[in-house]
Order: sequence, then structure tokens, then C-alpha cells
Amino acid sequence: MRRITASALGGALTAYATIGAGTAALADESPAPARLDPDKIAGLNLTAIPPDKYQDILVAGQLNMRVATLFEGKELRVSIFESTPAKTSHRTRPTDVDEFVYVLSGKLILTEPDGKVHEYLPGDSLVLPVGYQGTWEMQGNYRELVVLAQKGD
Repeated sequence: MRRITASALGGALTAYATIGAGTAALADESPAPARLDPDKIAGLNLTAIPPDKYQDILVAGQLNMRVATLFEGKELRVSIFESTPAKTSHRTRPTDVDEFVYVLSGKLILTEPDGKVHEYLPGDSLVLPVGYQGTWEMQGNYRELVVLAQKGD
């Protein structure tokens, strides 16, 4: 019985090694998963954005923003965005791509042009379709994980 078990085990190991080698060859042809940096998600080591970059849409507060790109691919980009309390209006500069937003800290208040208000707290998520033209108010130490569709060429 031991011979059969040892023989079966040897065969299984040989098969595993053969399959594993084939898998490694396939892995070279396929992109790998991208782990998102937990320090950046926590707001560490983000890059400041010059406050004057968005002065044309600032309605209230002061835009002290920091960002980090966590992943950039052919079809989407994943970033962390953080801001001090501020309110911006997108009536003259509507969103130009679809955005998925996951609120990490602070509070987000979106107000549509018709006055309808949407409030989001940490743990809430939303999708802003391309062309959103309302206001975007960030309260507290606002931080979000945002997934943006990449613009087509």
C-alpha cells in the first residue's frame, strides 16, 4: 500500500509541477492584480494640488486638496482624493467622465441644479454620471476613493 501511495504522490507532484510551470508561462502573458496602497487610502503621503487649479468652480471654503493615483489602466483610474471643507459648482465645468465614489471620511453633499440634495457619509458610495452639473460640498476632513472611467482616445 505504501508503494501505491508513494507512486501516486510522486505522480501528483509531477503533475503539479507540470501544471505549475504552464501556469507560470500563462501568468507572464496576463496582467497581475494591483493591490491598492493602504497608507494612501488612509491619507498618508498624498500629493498637494495647487489651490488655484479649481478656483473657477470654488463657491465657498478653501480648496486644500491632496491626491494619489493608486492604479491607472487602459479603461479606469483609481485615486484617493482629500480636501478641507469647500464647496464647488460644476455648472460651468460638468464632470467629463463617469465616477464611482466611496466616501472614506468627512461628509459629501451633492446638490443637483434643481435643488435636490444628496448626503453621503463614510461607508456610502455613489456614481456620478458624465455631465453632472450640480454642487459638490465637502465637509470635515473629506477623503474619498474614486474610480474614474478613462476618456477614449
